[in-house]
Amino acid sequence: MNSNVFKGARIILGLFLITYALNQFLHFLPTSYGQMPEDSKYFIDAVAMYLPYLYIFEIFIGLLLVVNKWTPFIIIVLFPLSVSFLIFNMTNNDISKFWPAIVVAFLNIMLLIDNSKKYKPLFS
Repeated sequence: MNSNVFKGARIILGLFLITYALNQFLHFLPTSYGQMPEDSKYFIDAVAMYLPYLYIFEIFIGLLLVVNKWTPFIIIVLFPLSVSFLIFNMTNNDISKFWPAIVVAFLNIMLLIDNSKKYKPLFS
């Protein structure tokens, strides 16, 4: 594929992460998680004290993606976060609010495929 497509995907993913994390602190975009199952509410309550650290981490990795530093490493680090974001939104039972998780997972997988040659030494 065209390298400009992957460059755009990297920047969009970085800006998405920065915007999402900053919104958790500054509340400039409306957010609604819908009606969560009880298990999801218990999970959020259990990890609530760690979420600010996660959001700071997301801002940091988003900035690294935008400036193209350590991109192959960041994409691997971001993959488990993308999967957990996707799973959490799937269990939330509200498909209309599912699109951000799909976008993040799609962009992450697309960038993993683009950087796959750099990962071969890890798996040989």
